[in-house]
Amino acid sequence: MSVIELGQSPDLIALAGAARDAGLSALVIERPMPDAVSVIGLGRRMDLVGMGSGAVLEDARGRTLDVESGPDPILAAGRLWRRLSLRESSSLAPEEGGLIALGGFAFDPAREPGEPWQGFPSLRWRVPELALIRVRGRTYASGDLDLLDLPDSYRGPAARTLVRRQDRGESEFMEAVARASAELRRGVADKVVLAREVIAQGDGVLAASAVLSSLRAAHPACYSYLIPGDDGSALVGASPELLIRRRGRQLTSQPMAGSAPRGSDEAHDRLLAAGLRRSAKDSTEHEITARAVAQSLALVATSVSASRPQVVRFTDIQHLATTVRGRLPDSAPNLLEVASVLHPTPAVNGFPAAPARRLLDQIEGLERGWYAGAVGWIDGRGDGELAVALRCGLLLEDQARVYAGVGVMPDSDPQLELAETELKLRALLGALGVGARS
Repeated sequence: MSVIELGQSPDLIALAGAARDAGLSALVIERPMPDAVSVIGLGRRMDLVGMGSGAVLEDARGRTLDVESGPDPILAAGRLWRRLSLRESSSLAPEEGGLIALGGFAFDPAREPGEPWQGFPSLRWRVPELALIRVRGRTYASGDLDLLDLPDSYRGPAARTLVRRQDRGESEFMEAVARASAELRRGVADKVVLAREVIAQGDGVLAASAVLSSLRAAHPACYSYLIPGDDGSALVGASPELLIRRRGRQLTSQPMAGSAPRGSDEAHDRLLAAGLRRSAKDSTEHEITARAVAQSLALVATSVSASRPQVVRFTDIQHLATTVRGRLPDSAPNLLEVASVLHPTPAVNGFPAAPARRLLDQIEGLERGWYAGAVGWIDGRGDGELAVALRCGLLLEDQARVYAGVGVMPDSDPQLELAETELKLRALLGALGVGARS
């Protein structure tokens, strides 16, 4: 595949916006500093698409090229990717012209998302016609290089004002937290994660690329991403959490659970961080999540180690985080095959997984779609990375549906859990120019 190094590195998010205006598919995944990597895919060459009984590989016209059956669409997609990589003899790195796909999957990849996520299948990984990779400050393009010369296209009038509204009020959310806590005290589960949805309505078009650009500027320590839907919608977000990274035989995950706001200055930051470390509720919630991730990685890795919990800081929030590392055997599973044993972690579902999921389904009353799923990229060697799809929103024309969740424990305070969702909602609402409270 033809590869060139671009002398003048373009703004990849602006390029994605121009591609969307021209009617092309555009996907963006950006890993934060210090070892920043940006990947953009334009156009559609092939798709790996999830279905309830497995996954299918399709060409650009939607014709079936290969099928893998099985109850886990993530694992099925990983096996299809393994076969495709062998057929394409893809041992090159993406910046050398090797095979790459961008995409992700829903919170529940075993079923098709309902309204308002009709533009998103349960899982989709797209091999683009043109891939651009920025690594170590240098940008490489491979594939159909003609797509670098996009024509100017019409864009509808941008929204100037947005009004926040929510289908599920604050009191109802607090009632759900109280009900979940009561069920946990009865021993139904140890932890469950509940999410909220807030809607922002604009008086014009919400351009996904402009929102993503604002997110990247405001949250430089997060994974920035844009995933298009088939109906013109787009999932846009800035996630703090690494689900899994694979580099050769090395695996890295950084589960997060337990949160506190940022302080007004360094001394205040340290004070709030100390309170987070002392919090029995947050420490227990985090321990559940980190231990489960380490146990899941042990199913595929020959050795697993976990750091002590650390407080990591982002623009307006602090989290407890544990770095979990593993080493794969010689016959290594690829990124998606590893992800199939990890997702969903207790950070987005609860623990134990099955009873927590049943409780979530009974109480939450929300179609999550791809919120709390995963987004990222994978190459032909099986390497890549996935971020948990958090701090995100679904954009469609003049509307944004914004999502945030909290881990509920037996001793959770509904008012404090509500406040935590407001803190997390700031990321996307701020990028949209909407205040955190109406």
